[in-house]
Amino acid sequence: MDSITIDGSKGEGGGQILRTALALSCITKIPFTINEIRAKRPKPGLQAQHVTCANALSSISQAEISGNKIGSKELYFNPKKIIGGYYEFDIGTAGSISLLIQAILPVLLNADRPCKTTIIGGTHVSHSPSIDYFENVFLPIIRKMGANAEIAVERLGWYPKGNGKVTLFTKQSKLNQINITEKIDLKSINGIISQSNLPEEIMEREEERIRKTFPGILITKQNKQSDSPGNALTLWAEYDNTVLGCSLLGEKGLKAEDLADSAALQLNKLINGNGAVDPWMGDQLLIYMALAKGESRIKVSRITSHMKTCMEIIPLFTKKEFKINDKLISVEGIGN
Repeated sequence: MDSITIDGSKGEGGGQILRTALALSCITKIPFTINEIRAKRPKPGLQAQHVTCANALSSISQAEISGNKIGSKELYFNPKKIIGGYYEFDIGTAGSISLLIQAILPVLLNADRPCKTTIIGGTHVSHSPSIDYFENVFLPIIRKMGANAEIAVERLGWYPKGNGKVTLFTKQSKLNQINITEKIDLKSINGIISQSNLPEEIMEREEERIRKTFPGILITKQNKQSDSPGNALTLWAEYDNTVLGCSLLGEKGLKAEDLADSAALQLNKLINGNGAVDPWMGDQLLIYMALAKGESRIKVSRITSHMKTCMEIIPLFTKKEFKINDKLISVEGIGN
């Protein structure tokens, strides 16, 4: 099959181009070369997280691969057969576990047998969905499409040392179309405050502040030891047909009350807005929509640069174009 050449500087020019291409290459068996990798980032080229991602999918799909080293701006990938079973991948830094799972999960759902995959890295890091968001917002929605996947968070990992540990369990799944164009019947508002190596009172202050906006919120607090200190808030609203959420990371010098206010404000905007899918979920859902059987439709709260980039990359492998009508995104999937 002819190889595809991808310009890695397209759109937002980040790692999502690589992750999307790797996943779709494994599933469609179309080889590709990507150049100008992460050209628009402060540190261009592959970083530890991206190398681990490429190596992981190379192992899972028995691929030929070259250029898979830190700093590389070009990578060649030619997959063979997706093999399930037991895997363990160590990012070696606080690189995002959620983003690695983002790349490997669609592939593992097409494996020839159930899989148990352990990943070591960062569970709550900047510029990526927290593992709490992944578990409570992302997974429930793709399960509605038929994805058989769940995770167990065994250890939290924060910048700079990482060393968090998450195990992903998957079974072969047939994906069905999804139609989320409006929010139907709010069932509950929920939250998780995750923290390591910091005083308990920080979580108490955050909970108290969040309850000023959402008095009846169901909040879970987990304060676990880790190799680095950290604090994060994940809030979500569960509807009959969808889940809307947001995740924010604490920072040195940022007051607990200010972090809580920002998270509550974000969720409140999503609840009161017209979108049925939040912007972070939107770009993650596109690959599943493209792989599902039938036409999928979602209405997002806003069109992001990540979404636009995904909508350019995915058709290179599926030959199916996305349609956008205002904030309504639709595509005919290639599933059967």
